[in-house]
Amino acid sequence: MAAPDGRPFAANMAGLPFDPALLLNFEGWDTSKVQMLDHIVNLMYSGDHSQRQVAHEVLTVVKNHPDSWRVVDVVLATSQSADAKFFALNVLENVICTRWAVLPEEQRNGVKNYLVQLVIKISADEHFTTTQKHFLTKLNETLVHIVKQEWPQAWESFIPDICGSSRANQSLCENNLRILNLLSEEVFSFGKNSMVSKKVRKLKDALNAQVSTIYELCNFVFKSHIASPGTIKTSLITTTLSTLSNFLEWIPLGYIFETDLIEMLLMQFWDPLEYRIECTKCLNEIACLHDGVEQYQPQLVRCFQGVVERIQQLPENMPQVCGTLPGMQRAFWEVFHNQLALLLTGFLKHNMAAMEAQPVYTVPALNYLVKISMGPNEETFKICVEFWQTFSARIFLEIQQRRAQAAVGQGASPLLLDGSSGSPPMLNDNSLDALASARAGHYQPVLTEVRRVLISKMAKPPEVTIKENEEGHIVRAEEEDTDEIALYKMIREALIYLTHLDPANMENIMLGQLSRECLTDSSNERWSPTMLNRLCWAIGSISGAMQEINEKRFLVSVIKDLLSLCELKRGKENKAVVASNIMYVVGQYPRFLRAHWKFLKTVLFKLFEFMHENFPGVQEMAVDTFLKICQKCKRKFVTDQQGEQMPFVEEIVGRIAQDISELEHLHICTYFEAVAYMITAAPPGNRARLVAQIMEIFNEKWMKVLASICPNSPLESLQDNNLLREISLILRVNERMVSAIGAACKEQLSRIYMDMLRIYKLCSEYISNSTAQHGTQVMNYTHVKLMRNVKRDTLRLVQTFVDMAATETCAAEAGMSVQQLAQQFIPPLLEPVLADYRSNLPQARDAEVLDLLATLATRLSESISQEVARIFEMVFECTCDMIRGDFQSYPDHRSKFYGLLKAINLHCFQSLFFLSESQLKLYVDSLIWAVKHEQPQVADMGLQILAKFLEQIVCCQPQVYLGFFKQYYFTLLQDILGVLTDTFHKSGFKLQQQIVLQMIVVAERGLTGEAAPKQRVMEFLYDLIGKSFPMLHRSQVEIFVLQCFTLSRDPREFQEHMRDFLITLREWGSHEAALYEDDRRKALDEAQTAEQKWRMQVPGLVPQYDPARASEMDDL
Repeated sequence: MAAPDGRPFAANMAGLPFDPALLLNFEGWDTSKVQMLDHIVNLMYSGDHSQRQVAHEVLTVVKNHPDSWRVVDVVLATSQSADAKFFALNVLENVICTRWAVLPEEQRNGVKNYLVQLVIKISADEHFTTTQKHFLTKLNETLVHIVKQEWPQAWESFIPDICGSSRANQSLCENNLRILNLLSEEVFSFGKNSMVSKKVRKLKDALNAQVSTIYELCNFVFKSHIASPGTIKTSLITTTLSTLSNFLEWIPLGYIFETDLIEMLLMQFWDPLEYRIECTKCLNEIACLHDGVEQYQPQLVRCFQGVVERIQQLPENMPQVCGTLPGMQRAFWEVFHNQLALLLTGFLKHNMAAMEAQPVYTVPALNYLVKISMGPNEETFKICVEFWQTFSARIFLEIQQRRAQAAVGQGASPLLLDGSSGSPPMLNDNSLDALASARAGHYQPVLTEVRRVLISKMAKPPEVTIKENEEGHIVRAEEEDTDEIALYKMIREALIYLTHLDPANMENIMLGQLSRECLTDSSNERWSPTMLNRLCWAIGSISGAMQEINEKRFLVSVIKDLLSLCELKRGKENKAVVASNIMYVVGQYPRFLRAHWKFLKTVLFKLFEFMHENFPGVQEMAVDTFLKICQKCKRKFVTDQQGEQMPFVEEIVGRIAQDISELEHLHICTYFEAVAYMITAAPPGNRARLVAQIMEIFNEKWMKVLASICPNSPLESLQDNNLLREISLILRVNERMVSAIGAACKEQLSRIYMDMLRIYKLCSEYISNSTAQHGTQVMNYTHVKLMRNVKRDTLRLVQTFVDMAATETCAAEAGMSVQQLAQQFIPPLLEPVLADYRSNLPQARDAEVLDLLATLATRLSESISQEVARIFEMVFECTCDMIRGDFQSYPDHRSKFYGLLKAINLHCFQSLFFLSESQLKLYVDSLIWAVKHEQPQVADMGLQILAKFLEQIVCCQPQVYLGFFKQYYFTLLQDILGVLTDTFHKSGFKLQQQIVLQMIVVAERGLTGEAAPKQRVMEFLYDLIGKSFPMLHRSQVEIFVLQCFTLSRDPREFQEHMRDFLITLREWGSHEAALYEDDRRKALDEAQTAEQKWRMQVPGLVPQYDPARASEMDDL
C-alpha cells in the first residue's frame, strides 16, 4: 500500500501531528512511538470519517509489516489504550497463524515464554482478572493459537504444566481452565475450518491421551469445594463446570459412569442457584451421549431419576410466572428452563427405551416439560416443540408397526409393502384405539395438555402473496423460509401425530376452544383475534389426519361456529378476521369439499360474495382460496352433479363478468387461473371449447382494442395509458390460462398471436425511436413503462405456452407434434424479438427475451439448435457487453443470461461446436467470467455450467475434445485454481474442486492427448502453485501435485485433500524440508502403487516380464 512516489502511505496524512512513517521503524521502539500508535488507534474508533480513513491505512500498513510483531511486548507493557493493546495482539495472532513456521526457533520460544508469563502475571492477580477481563480473554486466544502450532510435538508438557500450575492459585486456575476450554473448542468444534484434517486428528489424539490430567484438575476443584465449603470462589466452580461440560462430549465414558461424577453433580451443584445452570449443562451432555452407552444403562437411568427428583422440588408454576419476575430473576429462570428443556429432551430422545422403563419418573418429566412449553421464551418453546413432534411420531409409528405385525399374523399384507400407500390395514373398528390405549395410555393426560399448548401457541402458516414484481410480472410469492415457518411445520407435524393418537380428544379440545370464542360477545374483552387465528391455523393443519366420517362431523361444526361468529361480531375489521379464517379453514379440507357438492358450491358462492368486499386483504384471500379449491376439486366442476342442470364450469361462464367486476387486475388473473384449473379436468376434446367460452369476455375486449388502434397512426393510439393497461390485462389473463391448461389454449393463442406480435413490434419501434431521439430519460415516462409491460407480457405468454405445451403428450392433445407447434409459433416470433433486442439501447432490452430463449432451448431443442448461431449473434454478444463491465449492473440480464447458457449447454450442446471460433471463445470466456463473479448465485451457475460442459465434452468424438483441450485446458485449469485459492469465492468450493478433479482425471486418463499430457500437467501445476504461493516449501508443492493425481479416483478424498491445501495456504513457510521428506516419499510411493494397480487391471498393459508380474511366473 505504497504511494506512486514510493511513500509508504498513499492517503493525505496532513491531519496527523506526526509522520506515521516513524511507526515503520521497529528498531528501538519507545514510549513516544507507543503514544503515536495510541493516537492512531483512538482516531480509528472515535475520529470523523476522514480521520478513520487515515487511521485505517496506517494501521493496515503497520499490521502487514513483517517486523511489526517484534514491538508487541513494548505496546502491551506501556500503552495506555486498551484498543491499542488489542491491535498489538491481533498483529501477533496474525503472525502466529500465518508465519509461525518461518520464525527462528529462538524467536518462537521467546514469544511463547513472553505470552505465558504475561498470562500468568495477569490471571494470578484477582484485581487484574477483574479490571482487564477482555484483554485477558484475547491473551488466552493468542496463547491457544501458539498451542495449536507447538503442541504436542514441540510443547509436549503443555497440559501437565497448565494443570499443575493451577493448584497454586484460584484465579490462575480459573483462567487456565478457560484456556483448556478454548483449546477443546478449537480442536473439536472449529478445527476442521482452521487446520488440516491430519493435524486435527493429531490434536484430538493428544487431548484424549492427556484428558486424565484435565479431569483430575476438575475433580480437585470439586473435592476442595465439598471438603471446605466457601473456600473455593464461586466463579472458579462455575468455570470448572463450564469447562467440564465441553469435555464431557468427547472424553472416555469411564470418567463419567465409573466415577462419582454424576452423583457429585446432583448432590453438590444442583441446589445452589449460582451453579445450577452450569450443572444442568453438564447433565445435558451426559443425557445426550448415545455411542457406546449401552453398557452404562443403569447409571444413565439413575442419573435420570436423580434429575426428575430434583425437578419435582421446583416451584410448580414457575415456567408460567417467570415472565412476571424482576429482570435478573427472570433471566435466570428463562436460561435455566432452556437448559432444563435440553436436558429432559436429551434423556428422552437419545435413551427413550431406558427412560420408558421407569414410568414413575418419565411421566413427571413429561409433565414438567409441558409446563416449560407454556413459558414465554420462544427458543425454549422451539426445543419443546421439536421434542413433542419426535415423541408423538415415535408413539404413532410404534402403533403402526404393531398394526402391521398383527395384520401379517391374520394373513394380510405388511403395512406399506402391498403397493397401497393409502390407509393402513384395519384389523377391526376399534383396533387403533385399543393399540393406542395399550401403548400410550399412561401418556394420555400429558398428550392432552400438549395438544392444548400447541394449539394455543400455533405459528402462522406460510402465506402466498399475489403481487406484481418490478418487471410487471404477476407472481405468487411464498414467504421466505423464516424461523416462524419452520416452527409452523414442526407444530403441524406434532398435531398430525397427536390427532392420529386420539382424534376424539383433539376434536373436543378444538371445538371447545372455538365454542368459547363463538360464545364471547363482541364487546367482551376476552375476544382475541390472535387466539382465533391460531386456533384456525391449527384446525387447518390437521386436515387429513382424521377418518373421513369424523372429519366431516368436525368440519361442519367448525364452519357452523365460524359462521355464527361472523354474524355475532360487529365492525368490518372483526368480520374480516372471521371471514379470512373461514376461507383458510375451508381451503385446507379439499377431501371434505370433494365429498359434499352442495357444501362446496355454497363455499364457492360465499367466496364470490367476498370478492366484492373492499376491506383490505379479503378479496385477495377469496381469490387465493378459490384457486386452491379449483386445484384440489377440479373434477367436481366438470362433471354433472345431482340436482344441477349443467357442470359448474359451464354455469360459471354466465357469472364471470359479475364476479370480477370489483377485482383488481392481479386478482382477475388469479380468478382466471382458478377457472383454468377446472378446465384441466375436462375431457381433452372439450377443453378448447371451454377455453373459448371462458375467454369470450376478453376476446371481445381484444377486438375492441384492435379496433381502437388507428391503422394510419398506430403509434399515437398506443400512447393511451388505459389502452396499454387493458392490453396488459388481456395478455396476462391469457398467460394465466395457459399456465394451467397448456396446449388446449393453442386455438385461443392462435386467435390473438399475430396481432399480439404486431403490437409488440409497434411498442418496440416506439421505444427505439424515442430513446434514439430523446435518450434514456424516456424510459421513465408512464406510457413507455406500460409499453415495456406489454412487451414483457407478450414474451411471458409465449414462454409459458412453449413450456407447458411443447412436449409430445401435450402437443398431441392439441392435434399436432412438437415440431409442428414450433413451426407455427416460433418463426414469426424470433425475428422481431431478436432484432429488437440487439438494436435497442441496453436500458431498453428486456431480460425476459433471455428467459424465453432458454425455454425454447429446453423445450424445442431440435428446432432451436439450428438457430443457436443466430441467437449468439443477435443476443449473446450484446448481452456480454452489458454485463462484463462490472459485477453490479443489469442483475436480471446477468442471471437470465447464464440461465440461457445453461439451457443451451444441457439441451443444444452439439450446436456449440458449429459456432465460429470467436463465438466459442466468447462462450468459454463468459463461463470463466461467471466463475470469477463476486455474486455467489452467478458464480455457482457458471461453475455448474462449466462442470456439465466438461462432463459432456469428454463423451464427444476425440477430435472434438482434443481440439478443445488444446486451446483451453491450461487456461481453464489456471483460472479455476485461481478462484479456488482466493478468499472471495469460498461458497463455491465444492464445485470448484469438482472441476479441478475433472481436469485432473482427463489428464490422468490420457484424454487430453498431446495437448496436455499428464507429465506436463503435473509440471504446470508445480510451477503455478510454486510461483503463486512462495510461502510453500517445494516439498509441500510436490506432495500436493502428486496427491492430486493419486487421489483423483476417490472424489471424497480428493475434496479433503483440496480443503487441507487451502488451510495450508494460510500459513507462511514450513518446518525444515526434512520434515516433509517422509510425506514426499510416501506420496511418490502411493502414486506409483496406484498407477501400477490401475495398469494391472488392464490385460496386457503391463509387459509380461515386468517385475510387477513376478508372482505370475511361478506357475510350475
